[in-house]
Amino acid sequence: MKDDLYVTWIGKALLSYQMLEEALKLCIGVSYEIICSSNPSEVDFKFSYSSINDAPLGSLIRMFSNVSKNETLVSDLKSKDVIRWRNFCAHNAFMHEFMNRTSQSSFSQHSSEEIKRVALHTGELVLKVGEELKKLQDLHTRIHSDRPKL
Repeated sequence: MKDDLYVTWIGKALLSYQMLEEALKLCIGVSYEIICSSNPSEVDFKFSYSSINDAPLGSLIRMFSNVSKNETLVSDLKSKDVIRWRNFCAHNAFMHEFMNRTSQSSFSQHSSEEIKRVALHTGELVLKVGEELKKLQDLHTRIHSDRPKL
């Protein structure tokens, strides 16, 4: 490969995006469980885990934004760059690097430093979503421990 560091950072970015998707899936699932368990019996709240597990990143961000009060995090996740960079890393990075060998890439030039910034930023988002997940898990535990035992 022309730029081994570029490919290394693409791999790290893809791992961060995968972790972000998994963290969002967990947050959404726990949020839905909390909603279900605190719902009055007269109101039915149905959801399917497969609708969460099969959702692409953009849909996961929309689902998360519907259950999260962390507006700063939601705003960061909704940034057009998050989806754009994820799609580039997942679908075009190899071709981009390969075509750059002969200066034929139709994409703007991306340096390994730029990809590194993307990977690190996505890693920060993963940590922030992880903090939200911890809060949700604590709430989930409190709700279930407060229920009377039959």
